[in-house]
Amino acid sequence: MKNTLENYTKECTESVLKTDFEALSQIARVIIETKKTGNKIFTVGNGGSAATASHICNDLAKGCRVYDRVGFKAECLADSTAVVTCLANDFSYDEIFEIMLETKAKEGDVLLMFSGSGNSPNVVRAAEKAQQMGVTTVGFLGRDGGKLKAFCDYYVIAPTDSMEMLEDMHMLYVHALVVAIRNELRDMWDMEIKKPLKSPDFKTALFDFDGTVSLIRSGWQDIMIPYFIEVLMAVAKDETEEEITQIVRDFVDTLTGKQTIFQCMRLDEEVVKRGGEHVDPVEYKHEYLRRLEIHIKERKEGLVNGTIKPEELIVPGCTDFVYALKEKGIKCYLASGTDEKDVLYEAELLGLDKVFDGHIYGAHDYMTDCSKEMVINSLIKDGGIKPEELISFGDGYVEIELVANIGGYTVGVATDEDRRCGINEWKRNRLLSAGASMIIPDFADHKRLMEYITREV
Repeated sequence: MKNTLENYTKECTESVLKTDFEALSQIARVIIETKKTGNKIFTVGNGGSAATASHICNDLAKGCRVYDRVGFKAECLADSTAVVTCLANDFSYDEIFEIMLETKAKEGDVLLMFSGSGNSPNVVRAAEKAQQMGVTTVGFLGRDGGKLKAFCDYYVIAPTDSMEMLEDMHMLYVHALVVAIRNELRDMWDMEIKKPLKSPDFKTALFDFDGTVSLIRSGWQDIMIPYFIEVLMAVAKDETEEEITQIVRDFVDTLTGKQTIFQCMRLDEEVVKRGGEHVDPVEYKHEYLRRLEIHIKERKEGLVNGTIKPEELIVPGCTDFVYALKEKGIKCYLASGTDEKDVLYEAELLGLDKVFDGHIYGAHDYMTDCSKEMVINSLIKDGGIKPEELISFGDGYVEIELVANIGGYTVGVATDEDRRCGINEWKRNRLLSAGASMIIPDFADHKRLMEYITREV
């Protein structure tokens, strides 16, 4: 008994490695494309293949979810006993999938077919009907592919003559596809909606600058945090560097979005708390900015002399998105915790001063009120807008929390700044904890984002 089990498993393992994995990757791309187009996936099969066809629908709807985004639209046509037996009884078993597909599918949809022999009449007829309708056909086949192979736009054949093994392989292909698709989706643009819009009627949009719009200062945390740790370690007594690091990360994170002076004020408080001498927070700020300038100097120079194009240091899709908002009559403002003179200069380098029509605000050395809070209050009190008419976009805790607390709609921009694509998981988690209504990786798919926030669907 043991030898039989071991030999079967060994033979199956050796055989499956002969799979045409390029064909399988093409199938993955076909499935992923339906995420972009909004098309639906239908699956069919008989017996054990019907079970596999049903299983992949479960995995496409739930197993492929990334960052709580919605999965794929998928339906197994073999799942309803009532419908299958009705059509088999009133028409014929050969027609069950064909009739359902004709009733439910449309051009651009995808049909996944599981068949060991490739000769099941009901599956073959479904494939013929699919091609007539402009539905993409994908076969998970065995042996020589049977009659079904000729009706497949894409197919993969399990390299074995054993029905048990090829069904095992089909199930393995399903899970391999799920893992590969989920990995691809991490870097694909999509919206993670935590608080659906009820009746959007936005009059004003407020944007953060660094990390949300501009990437000139990307990596600033890698300058501020080590510097602050260095300062605190000089006065720490019983605390380890690990403990000091956590303290610094926590308050830098929580205060991100406010003016830099707030983080420096907190640093001074932590120093005094440990018996160190009080230092004007502006001194800490100037030293931090000196170190940061070394880090970003080449980027600014590149923008000035033309060796770096502005779009290389703008969050993808941002410019087009702001113009789209303005075309809809939504006023766009930019508010930053970075010094105003620097924001204005860097916005000009990126060509964003014209995009925001001069509605750009920043910080000053001794400003003790949050600049973003001041802008928000001004928009509501002087601008005459209601909180629910305000939508904000930011990658910092503060701007999300401020707008969420007054009842506005908040979009967390969790851009992976190093790669300029995909989600930065740390940013995402931070923005969600701040109360973000929605998470996006960037503005690359600005048309879809506009459709959602203006309900033009």
